[in-house]
Amino acid sequence: MMQNRMRDDVFGLSSFRMIAFGAPPKVAPPLSKSTPSATPSFANELKRATTARASTQPPLKPKPYVSPMKRSNIYEPREPSTRPTTLTNRPTTASTSSSLSRPPTSVDHSKPTLPPAAVLRPETARPIDPSTQPGALALNAYPHPNGDNGRGLHWVPTTKQDKSTVDRFVAEAQRMGVKWVTFLNDGANIGANDYLVSKLAGAGIEPVMRLYSPTLEPLRGDVEGMVRHYTALGVHYFQPFNEPNLICENPDGKVSVDRYLNAWIPAAKAIVRGGGLPGFGSMAPGGDFDDQQFLTAALAGLKERGETGVLDKAWLSMHNYTWNHPIEDRGDGDGFFKFRAYHSIVQGALGRDLPIIGTEGGTFVGEQEDAKMAAVTPGMATDWTSQAFTYMRDKREPWMFASSVWTIADLAAGGSDQRFESQALFRADGSQNAIVGALQALG
Repeated sequence: MMQNRMRDDVFGLSSFRMIAFGAPPKVAPPLSKSTPSATPSFANELKRATTARASTQPPLKPKPYVSPMKRSNIYEPREPSTRPTTLTNRPTTASTSSSLSRPPTSVDHSKPTLPPAAVLRPETARPIDPSTQPGALALNAYPHPNGDNGRGLHWVPTTKQDKSTVDRFVAEAQRMGVKWVTFLNDGANIGANDYLVSKLAGAGIEPVMRLYSPTLEPLRGDVEGMVRHYTALGVHYFQPFNEPNLICENPDGKVSVDRYLNAWIPAAKAIVRGGGLPGFGSMAPGGDFDDQQFLTAALAGLKERGETGVLDKAWLSMHNYTWNHPIEDRGDGDGFFKFRAYHSIVQGALGRDLPIIGTEGGTFVGEQEDAKMAAVTPGMATDWTSQAFTYMRDKREPWMFASSVWTIADLAAGGSDQRFESQALFRADGSQNAIVGALQALG
């Protein structure tokens, strides 16, 4: 049973890599958290997580951030390593630069702050072998789908589907003008997603493979061989690990940049040897340790280890949910425009750009992260989604490759967790989210 506790002690920064973040981070007010099950199953590794929130104003008592992938109980287990049955009580630090870590300031809605149009990078769709390319790849050397409009979505939240399901929803993705699809693969396993990848590539959609491994557990099996197999079918982008700034993605309940780098570096090198492009980051918005601070620390950690060269063939994975704010409200680098803040951090650390691909994101009807703002209505969700993907089509920066909506289907595609249904674009009862029509209307 899920139990709630109150965080009652200060987050020990000694357990985190000591990177200078400027002014000391503020301590978040207590938030409830859940105690993980001791049962070692693939399903139990997908748990609720809470987000930090710091403020000089009275607490808003927002709903905790819960990554969609933490709510699922639909996976067939592959036994993970043993983890503790409880997590250490510790409040979370939060960045004063993150809108998700503080109550948003008031916004003049009569004066939208959407930025001016950016110059789009030229389209490329040619295959490459990163392992044969010297130095850092130029932006225009990274593959793009033909007719790229930056429109992406997250696939079904299971690691495999039957052929009829794949056929149905690839066709739906095409009707919505989708050009990027992130899907789940069970670690380094080969075979379960061959048909899906072939259908996506054949439909002119760029597949992005997320390699599922619970709690930063090192990927098992022949990662290089798996990458070679799937690059031959049309996958270029591979994202190992997910949301490392959440306590539930760490086996001892402590967010650790070192642990993430220890797992990511060898996986990324194997991906490059196999001819793929490794995704870095994929932090939870806000997170148990602020995502922007975590990215800053992780890049500094790569420098310390002399491993920044691994980023020469890499890209940055992003989760840019809007919550219950119009997209122009957070043009400073959170919400939909989170990629702005990430780009600034990368530029400061590397002195160059990394491609950014949103692998989760979008707007959920009913969301009310900020209690001072109205909950999201279907009209809001469709309007904000249309605005976001109009920006992606017409104005996105050369290094901003794609933004993605979570998720195309759940029960209708063979999933088994009812909690995903309200977020799915296509539902088991035959209804569909109004966002579907908005994307179809964009052309």
